[in-house]
Amino acid sequence: MDQRARPPSRTFRLLISGISILLAAFLFAGCGRQLGHGVLLWSPDEEALPSGSVVAVLSESNLADTYTLRRPAGNDQIEIARWRVRYFPDAEGAAAFARAYSEVAGLYARAARNALPMRSAPELKTNNITYRLRQGEVIKIVDREDEPSNLSGLQSYWYTALTDTGVRAYVFGYELELFNPLDPQAVLEESGTEDPLLELLLGEVWRPVYYVDMIRSGAYDLNVFQPEYGLFPRPEERVLELVLPYHTINFEYGAMVQVGPRKYLAEGTNLQLTFNRGDELSIQYVVDGRQFILAMQRVPGNITEYVEAELERRRSVYENLMNRGPVFSSGSYGRISLLPDQRFEWTGFDRLVPAAIPAGSGSSGTVGLDLYLAATLTNDFDGALSFRFDGRTGRVSFVYALTPDGIRMVYVPESAVDNYLVPANGLSTITLFFSATGG
Repeated sequence: MDQRARPPSRTFRLLISGISILLAAFLFAGCGRQLGHGVLLWSPDEEALPSGSVVAVLSESNLADTYTLRRPAGNDQIEIARWRVRYFPDAEGAAAFARAYSEVAGLYARAARNALPMRSAPELKTNNITYRLRQGEVIKIVDREDEPSNLSGLQSYWYTALTDTGVRAYVFGYELELFNPLDPQAVLEESGTEDPLLELLLGEVWRPVYYVDMIRSGAYDLNVFQPEYGLFPRPEERVLELVLPYHTINFEYGAMVQVGPRKYLAEGTNLQLTFNRGDELSIQYVVDGRQFILAMQRVPGNITEYVEAELERRRSVYENLMNRGPVFSSGSYGRISLLPDQRFEWTGFDRLVPAAIPAGSGSSGTVGLDLYLAATLTNDFDGALSFRFDGRTGRVSFVYALTPDGIRMVYVPESAVDNYLVPANGLSTITLFFSATGG
């Protein structure tokens, strides 16, 4: 019997051929299979594969939370965290996004201070902080609002950014240092060298913080509330002029140097300036061995207009008092005549010496309306009067209440006055009643 192998049957040959075709097709499909397309938001290696590159997305792993990518040139593959990639099912969508993303593709930032907040929305709220950056922590900028925002006088853009752990949120740019790791000079030119805080510092007039308090309360001490007081930057001359009731200093500096987050030094002087919160500026300097630390703020409106309005209010109060008199008489405490220009004549006040009026005081002087009542006194009194006798430096002060036939006054010792405020516990037991007797 012939033992030579017989050729395979036709059926067998067809079966093998079909398997070979299917295997080849499978292998071919495996080599060319592609899930979609992606744009690199934050490349792990900017030199090898820059952010903004369009890449083929071959597969994804839900377990590892990664994509497998093929580089634009060549067939080598890389595995990368999904948060670093913006995925698109089609090439057209990826290309369109890449063109828009090119504006920020090379843009990174460092946090200029510790605990800089990233937020879920581009607005300042206490409940939308999702992450806090460490000082110097690097983030990747992935978007920017079209227009800058003004937050308490600080102007900058809101940026959308990624952290190196994949957190994506908004961050306000006034405390970010922008840079491009591949071309730092290009970013410097693009973002400019302007420091918004420094621009704010040098572009505004700064007033002692009590100006804001006085405007808010409507109670003014015009000895210290005047348009000439404040910090007046003159950047073109490199001078910061500080004018206060007790001294005037011109700080002539070589440059404004940032020495910490929100902190600057006027180089060549001992003046340091720090933004504490919002638009409050703290200044620190030394004069004749004494250190001064002052809080300053920008003040809305015109200081001269505030002063004129307050002077007009005082004139109106005084005119009302004159219309109720202008002469007020008391059998025990003499006769007060209110005269034009807030002048007075007071005779027969001997019983008030020296308990209220110093011995040797004359009979004339000026009437001041520069004291204000504590809120708890406003139900019982209409205001406060200060009598300044000619030739004397002190004042004799009373709170007063208008009555149907005259005026009631209660003596306020100077030691009880808190700056320009009469506190509820500042009244003495000396009470005066005067009848309005006309001219």
